[in-house]
Amino acid sequence: MTTETAPPRKLRRVLRIRDGLAVTVGIVIGAGILGTPGLIAGYLGDPVIILGMWFFGGVVAGLSTLVLAEMAAALPEAGGKFVYARTAWGDTMGFVAGWSELLVTRGFSGASKAVLIATYIIGLAGSGSVSILALAVVLGYFVLHTRGLKASTTFQNVTTAIKIFIVLAIAAVGIAGGNASGLGSEALVSGEATAGLLGYALAYQSISFAYYGWEDAAKMSEEVMDPGRALPRILLGGAMAVMVLYLLMNISFLAALTPAQMAGSDLVARDATAAVFGDAAGTVVVVASLLILISSANVNFLGLPRVAYGLAQNRLAPRAFSEVDERGTPRNALYFISAWIGLLALTGAFEFLIRFMMTVAISVDTMVLLGYFKLRASRPDLARPFRMPGHPVLPALTIVLYIAILVILVWTQPGLALGAGSMLAAILVAGVVTTRRGRVAR
Repeated sequence: MTTETAPPRKLRRVLRIRDGLAVTVGIVIGAGILGTPGLIAGYLGDPVIILGMWFFGGVVAGLSTLVLAEMAAALPEAGGKFVYARTAWGDTMGFVAGWSELLVTRGFSGASKAVLIATYIIGLAGSGSVSILALAVVLGYFVLHTRGLKASTTFQNVTTAIKIFIVLAIAAVGIAGGNASGLGSEALVSGEATAGLLGYALAYQSISFAYYGWEDAAKMSEEVMDPGRALPRILLGGAMAVMVLYLLMNISFLAALTPAQMAGSDLVARDATAAVFGDAAGTVVVVASLLILISSANVNFLGLPRVAYGLAQNRLAPRAFSEVDERGTPRNALYFISAWIGLLALTGAFEFLIRFMMTVAISVDTMVLLGYFKLRASRPDLARPFRMPGHPVLPALTIVLYIAILVILVWTQPGLALGAGSMLAAILVAGVVTTRRGRVAR
């Protein structure tokens, strides 16, 4: 008598365009726009430059999205950027792209959000342990995502709708009730803002952190209905929506506060609202910010297990990560991600973490985006439901911008660059070893 082995479960195509847009807006708008405006005001000091840098960050995100959208539509597989790096440059670079995202960019991002959620809850309650509460937050997300993709995306759609309403309400309060004090103010006096190129570099790291996640919907390509048509709309639409919301938020802040008043604040939205309507209104904004963070952190737990799943499908991670339970969740990958984010949540060094993770992220993204030209040359046979407009000028300009930004970051922060480079070197070595073993096994 023979027993037949059940075929492995596959991810289900259940996500619509609106679900993907909710994922994009949900993960992008969160810790960045809440935690960085005070840092950026201190780095730059000038209201015009502050708004200009936020606009520049949105342009870079939009251009990057167009490049990535072509690759995402042509290669609609779970995992996102690691899929494009692996197809263009081979297994080792796929390993680097995937594991750098798991261990650094998205792992640190999820941990920072859990810490901020815990901090805001404690601020409202008056006491508590940030570490213990942050771990409880991580556990709560883990339990939610064991309920399956349908439950987690429904939660995401609802919380994203609430988030957009809150963001627009905060922007309207500042613009309508403020006296435009920041918009008409002089820049911070000499010595108060961070000088020269370093100030711009630090500001861009914070701004790019605030925009980061514009590509997250691509990680769930195998679960998107009609990915060739839907993914470009999700990616570009999400990035542009976020840029508009961010500019409105910053105009609102500068309508209520001067750059000097914003500088150093850990929650500018609260301070701007309190300046117009009093401390009670500021407390309401803390609650609203908490809701925003809850929506944003949810997508880390939604997207990262799919990266681990994609890596495992290509033998670049333990095979157990590719196992999908009856609810359509890569359960073992979710175990790993939750444990790693929970461990990182015990640190809480917000400013350093975003600077480190963005140095790593920009380095890896440069390699991934260069894969656009590699795939155009080596895989002309790929079906491309979406093609990047302005080829080859616009994609080349995008990559030049990334290289220039990376050079500036390394030049102005050599110590940080050395640490980030060491992390990437370690991942690269692990990738070489893993891919060689995989080839021997085959």
